[in-house]
Amino acid sequence: MEKVISHERDRAFARRTITASDLADWPNVIRDNAGRLEDGRVHIGPTEAEAWPLKLKRLLFIDSRHPSHPCSCFSVSSDGQLLAASFRHNDILVWRLSDGLLVQRLHQQGHKYDVWSLSFSPTDCVLVSGSADKIAIVWDIKTGHVLFRLVGDEGAMRRVIYSPDGALIATGSGVYTSVKIWDAFTGVCLHSFTGEKNSIYDLAFSPDNSYFCVAVTYFCYIHDTNTFAEIARPRHETDRTLSWSVCHKGDRIVDASVKNQVKIWSMATGEELLAIDHPKLLSWPVVFSPDDAEVLAVCDADNTAVTYDSRTGQLCRIYRPSKKPRCAAYSSNGDYVVFGDTGGDLAVYDAKSGTFLATFVLGENDRYLQEIRFISDSQTVLMRFLHGPLRLCNIQDAMRMR
Repeated sequence: MEKVISHERDRAFARRTITASDLADWPNVIRDNAGRLEDGRVHIGPTEAEAWPLKLKRLLFIDSRHPSHPCSCFSVSSDGQLLAASFRHNDILVWRLSDGLLVQRLHQQGHKYDVWSLSFSPTDCVLVSGSADKIAIVWDIKTGHVLFRLVGDEGAMRRVIYSPDGALIATGSGVYTSVKIWDAFTGVCLHSFTGEKNSIYDLAFSPDNSYFCVAVTYFCYIHDTNTFAEIARPRHETDRTLSWSVCHKGDRIVDASVKNQVKIWSMATGEELLAIDHPKLLSWPVVFSPDDAEVLAVCDADNTAVTYDSRTGQLCRIYRPSKKPRCAAYSSNGDYVVFGDTGGDLAVYDAKSGTFLATFVLGENDRYLQEIRFISDSQTVLMRFLHGPLRLCNIQDAMRMR
């Protein structure tokens, strides 16, 4: 089966061509700098200890103009069709994931310095980028033209995101908590606030657009999106927050502290709803399952990951990957949970039973995994490293070999 799957992948990518329809949709599409297939390995078996190695193709993306530059940020369109990434440079590359063709390079009248954050609009073929030049740019991806610029005043644009309805853009910048909310269609700044001296870790809107959250070093701010009024600042009493996540229904937040505790908070009031004490040191990430029934946290002390019932705090499951997990992600359909370790390998488990399924073994140059993310098909995982290219692994291919 491994030869059959490899042949299928080779044949599909060898036949990719640019059609008249492609040129009509993407006038700048080119074969140069397309994503390329490479040989990889996957270990499959009833347990990690009993797994056997097989060959499996994987897809990698680099900027051929700067091949030694690692990926600094990426974003995937809501339909899972497009991938945008920047590689420690001011250019932004956009690929079509179905065949890996480069459909756009965004650079004309663009950023002066490196791009640090990217976010696709959920409703249009539009992308926003944040840069070290203190500016966010909203791009028309089809034409490659700049629609407008969002000018900050407190330092590099570390985070940029669209609201789920595509009507708002949030930007976060500076050493102090400087956040601005912009009209996504006009570029007008609707609200701004500057908080305490805390680095911004992340920004998030609730799925229904009702609330907006800013995660900083020791706590997070919750704001009402309609009035921009601050609702609450959930925080652990004395601990630094290691990780946090908004549930998919948008009514709760979960975070983990350095003192082994996971807490779940009300998004509407900031009230503490549940505190889960774990006997050993917890680490990042902490995430809700796709149905919000469970929360997952990683335990540094014994290299495990644990899930708890998000309503009762009851222990549900313990995952025991062979290496210390640095990143974790669920597939959107809830079938899989994956763990990436610092060495770059990706362990795949059945999220419902906790059964080990496969380990994707990455290259020697893939170190210091920074981020893993499923695209919307629930079968494909993107991996970003501190050093090395952006890589894409297909879980479905591995499952066909089991």
